[in-house]
Amino acid sequence: MKWGRAGLVAAAAMGLTAAVQHALTVRDRRRFPPPGLLVNVDGHPIHLQARGPDSGGPTVVLEAGMGSFSPNWHWVQDELAPIVRSVAYDRAGLGWSRPSRRQRDAQTIAMELRDALREAGIEPPYVLAGHSFGGLPVRAFADLYPKLITGLVLVDASHPDQWVRWPTPHADRILEVSQRILGWLGWFGLLRVLNLSRGISAGLPARQAAELRAGAALPGSVATEAAQIRSWSVSREQLNAAAPLGDLPLAVLAVSEQPVGAELLTALQRDLAELAENASFEIVQGASHESLISDREHARVVAKTILSVVHAAHDRERQAEFSRGPTA
Repeated sequence: MKWGRAGLVAAAAMGLTAAVQHALTVRDRRRFPPPGLLVNVDGHPIHLQARGPDSGGPTVVLEAGMGSFSPNWHWVQDELAPIVRSVAYDRAGLGWSRPSRRQRDAQTIAMELRDALREAGIEPPYVLAGHSFGGLPVRAFADLYPKLITGLVLVDASHPDQWVRWPTPHADRILEVSQRILGWLGWFGLLRVLNLSRGISAGLPARQAAELRAGAALPGSVATEAAQIRSWSVSREQLNAAAPLGDLPLAVLAVSEQPVGAELLTALQRDLAELAENASFEIVQGASHESLISDREHARVVAKTILSVVHAAHDRERQAEFSRGPTA
């Protein structure tokens, strides 16, 4: 009898917390409508936010980290806006983009991005910048669509081999399982209590921080993270088979503040700088993995690096035109 009462109390508590979570989710949707454009890709909406002038040069496309989305790039877009057009978007299942049933490997995400840009009327060429996990799909995009891009920026980006080189065995599987458990508990409001967006939102304006917090409280966001981790081995095979980047302008940014695995993580970033013939590599002093784009001063470094790649892309195009000579 006691166990029966306990079960009823537990069920009632779970029902109540689930109802509160649902009510707060509905509230968040009213408070935070999509600030950008929604386009249809493979039957689900994808959200893109464009800022800055369309001056005819390359458009900078910004790919966020594992569970993050477009507001995370606020300061970077602020710095770029007077000079170039930039587009921050939300991968399927994150932010204002609805989930996709397709596998969350790097090539699939890159193809969805290409479709979203086409549907939004944002034409190439592109300079792609990927932070953290976002480094995997931008590299896949460069491999799939080399004629559409003129530069690449890896912002403390994930390395496809990082889990096989990580000292803890099966760390990726452990992370995936933990994310799946968190996703289930998220239906009962645990993600709101934990506020997992603290790291990626610290330093951003209040509005963008609140948008990230609302997005991180959705169980589907954590489920998407788990799916991305589950597909990591597929992404690894895709990127390790990718063609060399050759003389494509490439910049790699690393950080000085690494609480765990600093030596290995910095070595992985140096490996990424070997992907192209004339790549630049910089360690941003005082920056952590998250603050590199959420802190305004560090974001200025990121934006400056992106602009340097945009300028290098212009120079490369001029040299190509000169080598082709005058046309008849």
